[in-house]
Order: sequence, then structure tokens, then C-alpha cells
Amino acid sequence: MLSVLPWVGVSLATLQYSTHRVDQTQVYMVAAPMADYRVVMTEPAPSGQDTYLETTAAFARRTGAVVAINTNFFRWLNAKSLRSFQDYQKWIMGESHPEGISYRALRQTCLGGRGTIPAGLLGAYIVNGQVVRPYEGGYAAMVHFPTQGGIEFYRGRLPEQPFNVVSGSQQLLEGGRKLPVDGSDRTSPKAILGRRGNEYIFVVSDGRGNGGSPGVSFPQLQAFLLAEGVTDATAVDGGESATLVVQGQVKNHPRDRYCELARWLPAPTLTFVNPEEEAREAAMAMGRSLRPVGANIGLVPREQPQGLLSFAFWERIQQRLLTRLRAWRHWV
Repeated sequence: MLSVLPWVGVSLATLQYSTHRVDQTQVYMVAAPMADYRVVMTEPAPSGQDTYLETTAAFARRTGAVVAINTNFFRWLNAKSLRSFQDYQKWIMGESHPEGISYRALRQTCLGGRGTIPAGLLGAYIVNGQVVRPYEGGYAAMVHFPTQGGIEFYRGRLPEQPFNVVSGSQQLLEGGRKLPVDGSDRTSPKAILGRRGNEYIFVVSDGRGNGGSPGVSFPQLQAFLLAEGVTDATAVDGGESATLVVQGQVKNHPRDRYCELARWLPAPTLTFVNPEEEAREAAMAMGRSLRPVGANIGLVPREQPQGLLSFAFWERIQQRLLTRLRAWRHWV
């Protein structure tokens, strides 16, 4: 299925959004003209760590991106004791206390999409020429978005003058030919950054049963991308955090057991949830924006449309209506 989403008021600025079935797995794809969009990325945190955890949907709302995808692999900082879901459950019940991260902070991040939990990025990450994370080996597949626009692909090295750089696990395509890839993982959702002529290509696939899809392998995705005319592509952070947001809607089916519990189970020390927070919780659950990540990338129109109200404006209206509805239900 193909749908063209015009951005009224911007010459030739159209997003082509399409859905596909690859071996019983749902695949979501966006193509956007490079000349009409500029790249925005998760900014570095001001207090020393790399970034803060944020959902892809919250990032898109905050930056005005009409399409957004998660990028670098990441880890929580100061939470080394949270090595398993069982450790996480002990944290919820107050039986363990990871240094530097409170359950209240996690709940705030899960309910509002962005909070104060620091994230450490894996691989190179550069924003507007500022080196947030240098390349130190590993995660050698890097995607560069130059100052003048466009997209470039590197393996094992950075460009001479890097501007915006994200890192992935492996490059799938180079110049229209397949590269050797690890084809053993068929089940996990995948996230891909690519190029087709003068278009940015964002692709996300479901997997692990999410959205009813068993998953696809990288060799299968290589064949799909080539059939769609994509010539260069790199896999970025997949798994349950893989998220594609288009025009404010989460298109795939990300999942996060951690935030599922945090949204519906208050911490023992958190006895009151105000109506506004409850409204955010309901909106997040309906929007399927379920996984805070360490780094996102999005596309913003180079010229803002005239005479139109933004998606963020309408979402604020919706949030206020939900808040008032929740408050009214508390009183009646």
C-alpha cells in the first residue's frame, strides 16, 4: 500500500509512505526528497552524559519532524544492576536501588516521552559538528548527513569533516550491490537508513510477533530494498525499540515491557497521579510510542508551510481535552 502525504505550502515536499509484506512480516517505508527536508537529531545532554532517553514520537513532536526513526544502539547510564527483567521488578517493588535512576524518573519518561534518565550511546554520534560520541571501534557502519544535505555511508571510518553522524550494526547495500551480512537473526524488528537517488529512505520492520509479524532476516531486507530501488542502506538499532513515526503517528509495533509496567503500576512512593499525567499515559498507549531510546533522527521541511496549524498544535489541544475529561471523571 502506498500513500503520498503532501506537505502543503512547500514546493515538491512530499513524503511517500508505503507498507509491504515480506515473508509474512509487515515492513514500513518512507521516501523523502533530500532537497525538501533537513535532518534533526537528538541533541547532546548539557550535564555530561551523551543524551536523555526519549521516545521517537516525543522527539518528532518536540522538533517538528514529519518523519522520525531511532538510530544508535544505547544503554542506560548508572543502572548496571538492572541486568534482567527480574532486577527491574525488584526495582519497582523498592527492593533494589540503582544509583542515579529513580523509578519516579522512569515513570515520568514513559508517561511524557522524555525525562531525565541519561543514556549512553554506542558507536559514533555527532550532532551539528559536535562530537557527542567519537568512533572507538565497533558499530562500524556509519551514516553521515553532510552540512549541505544528502546522505553518505561509511564503514570503519568517519568522513573528513563530519557534521551529523549516526552508527548502526552493519551496512546492507553499497552502490546497488549486496554486502556480506549476518543473516542468522530472522525474528527481531529491523530499522534501516538508506538512499534511493535523491531521496532519504527510512524503513522499519515488525518482528518477534509484534503486530502479528514473525520477522525477516537482513538478506531478505537486502532483496526487498533492491527491489524498491534503494542503492545504499545501513541497519541501525532494531529490536523492540525500532520505531517509525510519520506525521505524528507510530506506524509499526514497538514494545517495551519496562514502560508497560511503569505506565500502569505506580511506584510504592508515588501515591498520586494527576489527571494530566493520566491523559499522557492514555495518549502514549493509544499512539503505540512505547520505547524510550537514546538517539533519534528526523526530517523537517526546509520551508515551513504557511497558513496551516502544526500537528504539535493539534496534539496540545487533544492533550488538554483529555486532561479535562480525566479531571471531570475524577469529580463525577
